[in-house]
Amino acid sequence: MQTMVFTGRLAADPQISADFAKAVFRLLEKRGVDAGGKDRIVGVNCVSWAKGLNEKVIARGLARGCEALVVGAFVDTSYTARDGTERAAKELVVNRLTVLDWSGDRAAEPEAEGSADKADEIAETARTRKRGRAAT
Repeated sequence: MQTMVFTGRLAADPQISADFAKAVFRLLEKRGVDAGGKDRIVGVNCVSWAKGLNEKVIARGLARGCEALVVGAFVDTSYTARDGTERAAKELVVNRLTVLDWSGDRAAEPEAEGSADKADEIAETARTRKRGRAAT
C-alpha cells in the first residue's frame, strides 16, 4: 500500500459521528493553473477512523478553510447513491494529520478558559502567515 501526502484547505466543516468513531472531510489542493489561466483545484475525500484524533483534533480544531497536511493511503469504496445506483469512490484513510492553520472560530475557545493571550497569539500567527503567502 502506498502512502500519500496531501496538503490543502478543508472544503467544509468535517462530518463526525456522534461517538467520534469516524470523521470525514474534503481537502482541496491547488495544483497549478490550467490553459485558461484559472487555478486547478484537486479535491481529496479523507476519512479518519482514529477515535482519539477525531475527538481531540478534528472535532475541536478543524473547520472550513483550515489548512492541514494529511498522510494516508487510498482505498476503493463502493456505496449506493440516493437514486439507488451503485457507485465507487476513492478515499484517503488518514494515518497522520498535522494542522497547519487552525480554525479562527476554534482559536477563540481558549479565551473561555482564561487564556485570551494564547488566542490572540494564535490569531496573530495566522495573520502573519497569510501576509507572508500573499507577498510570495
